[in-house]
Amino acid sequence: MRLITRNDASLATALVVAAVILFRQPLRLLFEAAHDFEARYQVDLIPALILLIVVLVFHEYQKHARAAADARAAAAEAAQARTRSEELEELMMFSQEMANALDPPSLQQVLWKHLPRFAPRRTFWVLTRKGDRWDALLQDAAETRTLHQLERLAVDAVSADAGRAHADLAMADDFRLPLVAAGVPVGVLGVSATPALSVGERKALGAAAALVAVSVRNMQVFNETRELSLRDGLTGCFNRAHALETMDTELRRSRRSGRPVSILMCDIDHFKTVNDQLGHLKGDELLQTVGTLLMRILRSTDVRCRYGGDEFLVILPDTPVTGAEHVAECVRKEVAGLQLSSGETTLGVTASIGVATANPGDRSANALLERADTALYQAKREGRNRIRTATQPSAPFAIVRST
Repeated sequence: MRLITRNDASLATALVVAAVILFRQPLRLLFEAAHDFEARYQVDLIPALILLIVVLVFHEYQKHARAAADARAAAAEAAQARTRSEELEELMMFSQEMANALDPPSLQQVLWKHLPRFAPRRTFWVLTRKGDRWDALLQDAAETRTLHQLERLAVDAVSADAGRAHADLAMADDFRLPLVAAGVPVGVLGVSATPALSVGERKALGAAAALVAVSVRNMQVFNETRELSLRDGLTGCFNRAHALETMDTELRRSRRSGRPVSILMCDIDHFKTVNDQLGHLKGDELLQTVGTLLMRILRSTDVRCRYGGDEFLVILPDTPVTGAEHVAECVRKEVAGLQLSSGETTLGVTASIGVATANPGDRSANALLERADTALYQAKREGRNRIRTATQPSAPFAIVRST
C-alpha cells in the first residue's frame, strides 16, 4: 500500500525538509569529508554527484510521466471498449427485435424504442420507398415539416449525386442515411444534425440504418408474398378464402359499431358461350378485364374477390343497401359496355348481380352469402343483365332495377 500519493505533495515536501533539518549535522560532516576527498585526490566529487542526482531525478520523472500517460491511454481504451460493448449490445437487441417486426405497427414500435438511444435528444424521421412511392413510417412529434418536404430530402439522399454529396449531408439540418438493402434503396433515415453529430454517433446511426434497411425490405417482401398468396393470379382480385375471412371480420365489426356492411355477388352472363365461341384465352381476357373494372370503380376500402369461375364477390364496408345498389348498378353498366371479338365474331357482355346487406342477427358469412346468391339467381331467372336485392330472410325479393 502506498503511503504517499500524487495528492500528498505538501506532505512529501514537509518530510523532505524535516529530513534535511534532522540530518543537517551528519550532512555537514559528509560535505566536509567530500571536500577533503576532493582536495586530497584532486577530483570534483560533489558536481559529479549533483549531476548524477539530477539525471536520476529526471529519469524517474520521465518514467512516472510515461506510466501516467499509459494509465490514461488504458483508461481511455477501456472507456472506448465499454462504449463499443454497449453499442454492440444495443445493436444486438435492436437487430433481434427488428427481425420479428414484419408489419408497419410492429416496426414503428421497435424504432420508437431504439432510435432515440442512437440519437438522444434529437428529432428523427423514417420514410420508406416502394417503386416511386414514399410513405412516412416514422416521424418525430417535434418534426414540423410536411411529408412532401421530407420526401424531397429523401429523394436527394438516394439520388445518384447523393454519394458525392454525402459529406454535405452531415452539414445540413438533417443527417440523412439512405436505407439500402441488396443494392435497392428502400427508404431514408433522417436525424437532426444540430448540434453537430460526433464521428461515433454517425457510425452508430450508420449501423442502425443498415439494420432498419434490412428490416424494411423483409417487411416489404413478407407483405408482397402474403398478398400474392391471397390474390387470384388471373384477375388480381382476392381469393375466396380471404373473402370469407374478410366477411367474418366485417360482420363482427358491424355488430360492435352498428355500421352496415353489404355485399355484391356478380356473375358474367353466358360465360360458357364466350369460352365456346371465342376460346378460353378470350374468356380469361374477359375475367381480367372485369377484375380491372372493379378495381377502377370501387373504393380503396372495398374488397373485390374472385369467388369462383366467373363469379365475383364485392364486400362493401360501411355501406347500406341503397349505396350497395348504386355500386351494383355502376358495375352492371360498365360490364354491359364491354365487347369481345375474335376474328369475325363479336360478343356483348352482361352481368347479373345479387345484393345483400347484413342483418343484426348474422353471425357468420354463410347466411349473408346465401341471400346474395339467391338474389343473383333471381336476376338470372328474370332475364339476366339486372340486379336484385335480397330483403330480410323469409321476405320476398324486392325488384330494384331492371333493364
